[in-house]
Amino acid sequence: MKELYRKNRPKKFEDVIGQDDAIETLTRKIETDSIPHAILFHGPYGTGKTTLARIVARKLKCGKFDFVERNSADYRGIDSIREIRSSMNQAPIDGDSRVWLLDEFHKATNDAQNAMLKPLEDPPEHVYFMLATTEPEKIIAGIR
Repeated sequence: MKELYRKNRPKKFEDVIGQDDAIETLTRKIETDSIPHAILFHGPYGTGKTTLARIVARKLKCGKFDFVERNSADYRGIDSIREIRSSMNQAPIDGDSRVWLLDEFHKATNDAQNAMLKPLEDPPEHVYFMLATTEPEKIIAGIR
């Protein structure tokens, strides 16, 4: 049985409430094919950060096998980033892109955040990173 929040999570921008500015910006970037390869979603708990990231992944034609969601509270160390770095050059399996959604990214260690700099600065063309956080001030300046 699906959890209620997963069952009722919006699947398209039109269904998201209260994020008009973010949706307008994301829609414009997608329509003009100028979506950045790294996006930082931040705001209070429950405002739709993860939902928006998932919708963007779908808009980028990221298939279910190419979408990786990691909670940085659980995967917070440098080994998690090494795993991402070692697999990010692989071609997409069932879509046009590969997307990593790193939720609660402010909980990643300082070493892990520093290890993430290179992938964020110079990703392969088919790779996108979505970072979500409630505390952007805890993310190193080079990423913010």
